[in-house]
Amino acid sequence: MHNDIHYRYKHFTTPLLFQDLRFSKSALGPGDTLPEFDLLTTNGKRINSKDFIGTQPLLLITGSITCPMTASAIPSLKRLYSEFGERITFVMLNVREAHPGGNYPQPETYEEKLEHARAFQDLYEMPWLVAVDDIDGTLHLALDGKPNAAFVIGTDGKIVFRAHWARDERALRQALESVSQGDTPAKQQSRAMVIPVARAMGSVQPVMRVAGWQAQLDLLLAASPMAVAGLMATLFRPLAPDWRGIAAVISLGLLTVAEIASLLWWLL
Repeated sequence: MHNDIHYRYKHFTTPLLFQDLRFSKSALGPGDTLPEFDLLTTNGKRINSKDFIGTQPLLLITGSITCPMTASAIPSLKRLYSEFGERITFVMLNVREAHPGGNYPQPETYEEKLEHARAFQDLYEMPWLVAVDDIDGTLHLALDGKPNAAFVIGTDGKIVFRAHWARDERALRQALESVSQGDTPAKQQSRAMVIPVARAMGSVQPVMRVAGWQAQLDLLLAASPMAVAGLMATLFRPLAPDWRGIAAVISLGLLTVAEIASLLWWLL
């Protein structure tokens, strides 16, 4: 898994973009047991996978300070935390930098990764636990290495729901409601792509500024439509980030259609 791309990459590339678009066929899913882990948290304590067996369900989210998808998901995760935080343990797993840049390059040591995690938690004022994966991403890779996935784990240690993007608030809420009542979610996974990604376009520029100019350049070279949509979203600044992203994607789509129509008119 991920043998073709080094885990701790220094520059975001197009192959990484395509790798992030779907879970692999071998990825852990509903019914599979969460891999064992023993991780340090930003508050200096440790959490172990066995801590949750027979106690509370667990929501495990992957993320990093340089990930626009994670930034977009934070407000909805806070809403969910206010609803379920007393019944379900929320843990953000700090993983590799999605878009490493000059301010937050890919960590070379565990200490650097821990510093990034603390900055990540402070920036978004996350009220839940932030745990730090090891430098080679052992747990992250075991969970398929996606930048902002979410996994709901029952008290038996088995995954009962997974979302490709943690920003799918509706599906995640339904899963959390079910597991908090001791039930199995009717919908056991979310593959929602278009709406979560569109919403995240409003977070692209703020996150790239946090990451540093190299992250912005790499994004432009590797995923120019995403970079352009992120820039366009800044034109809708009075709107909330989610709506900026949606407005930018719609505008970009209309401009593309208009350009194609003009080309066809000229050719005909």
